[in-house]
Amino acid sequence: MLACIATAVVARAEVPATLPAADVRPGDRAVVLTVFEGSTVDSFEAVILGTLDAGRSAGTTIYARSTTERAVRTGVAQGMSGSPVYVRGRLVGALSSGFAFSREPIFGITPIAEMLETFEHPDQTKSGDPSTGMSGADAGGIVARPRFGALRWAGDDSAAAPPPPAATPVTAAGFQRLALPLACGGLDPAALALARDWLAPYGLAAVPGGRAPSGAAPGADALVPGSAVAIDVLRGDLQLAAIGTLTWRDGDRLLLFGHPLFQSGDSRLPLATATIATIVPSTQLAFKLGSRGTEVGAVTQDRRAAVGARLGETAHMLPLSVSVRDGSKPGTSRYQFEMVEDRVLAPAVAAIAALNSFLESGGTAGGQTVRWRLELYRRGVPPLRLSDVSAGDSPSSDFANGIASPLRFLFGNPFSPLRLDSVRVAVDALPGRRSWSLRSARVLEPVVRPRGTVHVACEIEGWRGAIERRTLELRVPGDAPDGKYVLWLGGGTELAKFEAAHLPGRYRATSLDDAWQRIAAMRSSDALYAGLFGRAPELNADGRDYPELPSFALSLLSPERAAGDVSRRGDVAWLDERRLPVDGALRGELQLAVTVEARGSLAQP
Repeated sequence: MLACIATAVVARAEVPATLPAADVRPGDRAVVLTVFEGSTVDSFEAVILGTLDAGRSAGTTIYARSTTERAVRTGVAQGMSGSPVYVRGRLVGALSSGFAFSREPIFGITPIAEMLETFEHPDQTKSGDPSTGMSGADAGGIVARPRFGALRWAGDDSAAAPPPPAATPVTAAGFQRLALPLACGGLDPAALALARDWLAPYGLAAVPGGRAPSGAAPGADALVPGSAVAIDVLRGDLQLAAIGTLTWRDGDRLLLFGHPLFQSGDSRLPLATATIATIVPSTQLAFKLGSRGTEVGAVTQDRRAAVGARLGETAHMLPLSVSVRDGSKPGTSRYQFEMVEDRVLAPAVAAIAALNSFLESGGTAGGQTVRWRLELYRRGVPPLRLSDVSAGDSPSSDFANGIASPLRFLFGNPFSPLRLDSVRVAVDALPGRRSWSLRSARVLEPVVRPRGTVHVACEIEGWRGAIERRTLELRVPGDAPDGKYVLWLGGGTELAKFEAAHLPGRYRATSLDDAWQRIAAMRSSDALYAGLFGRAPELNADGRDYPELPSFALSLLSPERAAGDVSRRGDVAWLDERRLPVDGALRGELQLAVTVEARGSLAQP
């Protein structure tokens, strides 16, 4: 009887009749369609346990328990989201949630009536239009003004940077929306661990994946309720695809999952068929192990109760290229990808792709020095090129964060959407740990005149104890008054922190274009920097920073003479800076005092 019902439901070309949640009764027998292996829709039986109405915000959930031995053995699996549930031959809704650590395969069903409301929202995006990319997981305020190093956005006056989002803890109490297994085809185990940590907060459970054999993946004609489907997150030399199940089809219109992907509203993401290798049982939560198949359409709506899609539509993906050079062997390895252009996912996905390329080309987790360059291309402005080096205990992790952090900052800007034309990453893997620390420094002249030169001798210590001595020269401005000045020495990261504390106006981006320029001018870690600073206040008036102002300007902008919000922020003036390259990454900082004395109005150096 079960096989007859399943065959009839799958074979019907017309839209199935539906059954309201109010007409479902405890004890009703149900049939659930899903794929256990391959691409053939199979089925299992369940019994309805009851219905709970959580109000308009969360909707109604129908509860059921699997009774077929195969489903009892595997449990409710991630990837079953969207599996259609039929009672008395009529579509009730989609399997969408489950209990973790449950001793019985109990699951929740999203009513089909709530899912069909997805189509009440007209599609606002245009097929293949790069300007209408996915709005993404930022819906609901998940992203709260990210920072990049010392850089922050104007208006962000909190003392600490917002913590990264944490994954929802898996508990035995209460139903949880099933995460979508993110099939990662070709992902190195070290990169897979990073993908799990970074993507879990957004309902994506990174699991091993593969690629469907050429010509073996089903096409659009094979899509029926219960079929496995995949949403591309990254494709090319590496494949990341979120796997779920098709609930409902009316011609070229589809409903998926029974829950949102990110609940981002209008969306544009590539939709493909999928093939399931097996279901991996687990005492926590089982998951489907599978691979993405043939692209057949695009996701157009991402709403609370379902994801809507259309066959034949296309979605824009952002080109990403990665080149890797291994210093221990000749040649350059090149990789090509396309990724979602989403303010939350794009930074993580780009970093995962770059890290995997590095590891695949022979990179290791430690004992190396990693140099990288990130290039962002955006229409109408010069490319942004940012480079740095890492030689710490985990250079590959530092490298991945070095790619993700500026992208998070730019995508998360509060002013205007970031629309990129392409992203390029270049990586050099050098043997050995080329790291340095600033050991000591001393000023060679006790007193310096205006327009004079400050000579400072430094010692830097390398990994394993090698000592090198360097000398830097800084110029004192001709109008510098007598007094004590700060001579700062150290690495680029430490200098940025010092400046951000004393010259915050330099580290508060006021627009996307402003941030673009500030990031391009950031200092790298492969140099010893020396900066000469004097005492001078910095002012902020009506949201605009006025750094290093002369005394007459300060008086004009003082609260007694100017209306509006006026406040003092900084307390030093930048006078001169020198950069001395080093072979590797340098850390540490020192501050020395420099005395300036004119010794007469006509004093010369």
